[in-house]
Amino acid sequence: MEARLLTKQQVIEKLKQAQGMGWIKSLRPLNSGGIGNTIDSLLGLPENNLPIANSAQWELKSHRLGSSSLLTLFHMEPEPRGHKIVASILLPSYGWQGRPGQTSFRQTLRATQSTDRGFGVAVDHTRHRVVVYFDAMKVHHRHTGWLESVKTRAGLGPLSPQPYWPFQDLFLKASTKLLNSFYVEAEAKRENGEEFFRIARVLILQGFEVDRFVLAIEQGDAAIDFDARTGKNHGTKFRLKQDWIPKLYRYAEQVL
Repeated sequence: MEARLLTKQQVIEKLKQAQGMGWIKSLRPLNSGGIGNTIDSLLGLPENNLPIANSAQWELKSHRLGSSSLLTLFHMEPEPRGHKIVASILLPSYGWQGRPGQTSFRQTLRATQSTDRGFGVAVDHTRHRVVVYFDAMKVHHRHTGWLESVKTRAGLGPLSPQPYWPFQDLFLKASTKLLNSFYVEAEAKRENGEEFFRIARVLILQGFEVDRFVLAIEQGDAAIDFDARTGKNHGTKFRLKQDWIPKLYRYAEQVL
């Protein structure tokens, strides 16, 4: 059955009712999406897609107060897409031994520092893109054996072609997922192996700004995750510190 259309005010009223319930048992304890999934269920809404009448798409985002975990915003493979860089270049040429008989390329990249295998991301304002780099000089000595294998497979020069994401593509991708959001902040606690939460604050967020997202990447508050292994690429994820979400928007209105 399709969810009936709601007005923004009706969603606010439903969230107000949920807030009035006090401590609520999470449907997915210890799951990063547990709060959002539980609120979706309480409000009778399809997961992360608020059916608001006469409006652009809205999403429900949630944040455990005090949590330092990263929120996955979206999946997006790097350009140039035709090269299938992760599966065809990064994994076979720069991967390492994972499980027996399996090559792995799993890295969390930030612009503020390179990983111990010499990978990182940087913001190129001249060409308006976020780029991935490899610097052999920054590889930790414990990976000497792996570095020698990279020298044989690909050489120790810069990545070629260099993976990148144009700012405009990031905006188009993010705006389909993050253009308008209800942002729910909740306190959480555990009792007898169960997790409970209660709604502390609700913000309405509108006007996603790609420049602010690029700044989050530049400052290391957003990260890019590669998660590929032999036979399976689990996708390249853009992730963000949860308390950064409201900073991405032009307008933020507290409604609860």
